[in-house]
Amino acid sequence: MAIKSVIENKVMNITISSPPVNAFSSNDLIKMHDLIEKTSFDDQISVIIIENEGKGFSAGADRKEHGLNKDKLEVINDYLWKVSNAIYNSDIPIICCCDGFVIGAGFFIPSSSDIVLATKDSYFQMPGINFDVLVGSAHLGRIIPKQRVREMVFTGEKLDVEEIFSYGGISSIHDDKQSMMKRANILAKKIVSMERDSIKVLKKILNSNEQIDINKAFKIEQQLTFQNKKNLLD
Repeated sequence: MAIKSVIENKVMNITISSPPVNAFSSNDLIKMHDLIEKTSFDDQISVIIIENEGKGFSAGADRKEHGLNKDKLEVINDYLWKVSNAIYNSDIPIICCCDGFVIGAGFFIPSSSDIVLATKDSYFQMPGINFDVLVGSAHLGRIIPKQRVREMVFTGEKLDVEEIFSYGGISSIHDDKQSMMKRANILAKKIVSMERDSIKVLKKILNSNEQIDINKAFKIEQQLTFQNKKNLLD
């Protein structure tokens, strides 16, 4: 099974487990999308942690499935975009824990998540230009400066974890997976202790700040904040 999940203490853990390189099939992406989407209707889940087994977080889309065929690539890219949007637009925070390589479409997940942790030997790469596969860069500007994104996708060069940390795209770097997951669980426990409706409103506010000008973002922030306060008082 490539995508595994377990729910405990209001935390859903999603594990990518598809050796040897954790490449995504269409079925993997459909399952991950459905798992994330259903949390919007489940008050017993307040945060999601996404992690990987094996030597790398993900090598992206499974080339055995698409074989660089244009039509098949379009299908799997559509699934990738749906997963990315499900993560970004999820009602609850998503913590992404990267251990090892994060390549190509695998980058969709951390770049769409709310909090990103990584081990010290992790690296990030968008090598699609080498195969004429030009997908996966839409959300990169959230965690990497736009000019650096251009250089990365135009050349296919690797970025090490320290560089992305210096941009603020990664919250913390850890010596090993065990210490990374310990930190992820501490963060999840803190989030679970907060009012779920307030967390949902905060995520909408933060997303709006990224998508629109600051004046409009402020108006939406005011509207959502006071609406949430009214709901809590009712």
